Order: sequence, then structure tokens, then C-alpha cells
Amino acid sequence: MLNEALRVPYRAVDATGTLLVGAVLTGLTVVAAAGWFALLAVEPTIGAAVTPIIFLLSLLVRGYLVRVVAAGISERSDAPSFVRWGSLLRTGAQSTLVSAIYALPASACVGLAGGAGAATIIDPPGFEGIPQVLAAVAILIGGFGLLLYGLVYLYLRPAARAVLAATGSLLAAINPRRVVSVSMAGSYLAGWLIAIGLLTVGPLLVTPLIVVSVLAGLYDIALAAIGGLLTLLVTVVLLFSLRMSAAWATGRGAADALRPDSGIGIVADALPDAPTVIDTEIPDRPTEAPPAVQVGREVAAGTGGAVQHTDGGADQSPGFGMPESTTPTTASAGDDEPGEFDWDAAERE
Repeated sequence: MLNEALRVPYRAVDATGTLLVGAVLTGLTVVAAAGWFALLAVEPTIGAAVTPIIFLLSLLVRGYLVRVVAAGISERSDAPSFVRWGSLLRTGAQSTLVSAIYALPASACVGLAGGAGAATIIDPPGFEGIPQVLAAVAILIGGFGLLLYGLVYLYLRPAARAVLAATGSLLAAINPRRVVSVSMAGSYLAGWLIAIGLLTVGPLLVTPLIVVSVLAGLYDIALAAIGGLLTLLVTVVLLFSLRMSAAWATGRGAADALRPDSGIGIVADALPDAPTVIDTEIPDRPTEAPPAVQVGREVAAGTGGAVQHTDGGADQSPGFGMPESTTPTTASAGDDEPGEFDWDAAERE
């Protein structure tokens, strides 16, 4: 699974374009987030107003990673392309909402420990004895609770994202029973360990570039600047490719628990585009006419009638050469033509 996960970013239909778009979106997201925090510190009103625009790039990346998870669930080793951007935004928003919902218990732990710590620092009048002991216990519970739930969150959130990629349903992704059933699979544990290893050890690969850039700065500032820029570009591309590999590994690990027979099927919109198969079959050519027809001795009737035989091109059809009938046509009883005059009837009158 590890080798396949590492090859996924480079097996796309347009691998170069996919990595380029993903790296640009990732880099712009980091820069935009840093600028957003600075803007909130200087102009909170403007910072709050541009918040949707800032996180728009992050939603695109999140939506794309959900598609990569779906590719792993469907056991496809090629990464999807950046297509249907509206669907990426919608899926990215759902993924963000799922992450926020699963982070609520951690927020409660942070609030408990933070509130008790603030009360201890402020030390209001009468905050002595039992209140101080309770505050210390609250800080202890909140801190350990945050640590423990942080580990649980790291393990359950990829499972919830896999359920979202498989079903396309937000309600299914926040259903603890389904998410826990997926996380209990042994294959999911293997995929999760691979993903954590890639995201933890992978960024260390740029350490030699950082060392070279620092050493180059001892001789020339320009070389240090070039080395730093190159290191930054490689880091962004490597980070995005590692996120793709980690997402595919978690999806592949959760595939066994997300089979259709378990009640969870893969939604078609979440899957990457299937390769287009072009029909190159040559249509059947019309059958060749018989030799008698080719030389003009027979003519095949196109309407299914009798075959007419010819002799040297002369028409031999029935009735050819027969004289036309000269028998006068008898008028019918209903015709308006005058008949013979009846003299006897005229004398009686």
C-alpha cells in the first residue's frame, strides 16, 4: 500500500498540471492565512469581511483531497484531476464542517482549561482555598482531555472523511456508529499509520535543501535567496503530494469497511472521472453484389419483389411486348352518360 500511495500523485492523467495547481492552491492558502491573521490584528472589520475569500482556496484543496480518498476507496491508483470546481467547493465545505463537528469536544477541553487558567492568573478576591483547588483540577482535566481527544481526533477524522467520500452524505460522516465501525477495521489502521508516517517523516526530506541554503548564505546572500526560494517551492509541492498520498492511503485502508454489502456505497459524484473509452470499431461494409447482378443479367429488387432477368439489357419482365387491350370500358350504373330513348314510353304518354 505504501508504494502505491507514493505513486498516486504521479499517475494522474495530467500529473504535472495536477501537482502544479495543487501546489499553487496550497501555497496561496498559507500566504492568505498569514495575511488574514495580520489583517485581523490591524483591521478586524476588514479581516472579518474577507474571511470567505481567504478560506475559499482551502475549501478547494479539501474538496480535492476528498476525491483522492474516493479514488483510494474505489481502488484506483490514478489521482483525479482538478475538474468541476463547484463540486470541489461544496465537498470542501462539507469536509470542513465534519472536521469542526468532531473538534467540538476538544474545544470544550480548551475552554475548561483556559477558563480555569485565566481565573488562576487574574486571582479575583476570594479566590482561595477550594476554588484554587478546583481550578487546578479543571486545568488538569482539560489538559489531559485535550491530549487524549487530540489522538482520538487524529484517528477518527480520516475515517469520517472516508465515509463522506463514499456516501456524499454529511449525516453519514458525523454518525459515530459508522465512523467507529470503519475505524475498527485492521486495513484502516494500516492505511492510517502509512498516512501519519508520510505526513510526519516526509517533510524532513527538505532538510538537506535547508542546510545547503544556510551554508550558501555564508558565502553569498544571493545564493541563499535562490536556495531559500527553491526550498520553499520544493516544500510546497512535496507537502501537497504527501497529502495526496496520505488521503489515498486512508481511503484504500477504509475500502474493506465501505463495501456496498455493508450498507455504505460509493457515491458517483465523489469518484474521479473514469477514463473515456473511444470506440474505434470499423462499421461493417455492405456485402458485395452477386456476379450476375454485376454483369447486368439480374437485377435484385430493392423492395423485396421478384428478381427480373435481363438478356443483353432487354427488359424481360412479365407483360413486356404484349399488345394493349382495345376492349371499350363499360360505363357503370352510376355514370351520368345518357342511355337509349324509349319510343314506346313516349307514345303512351
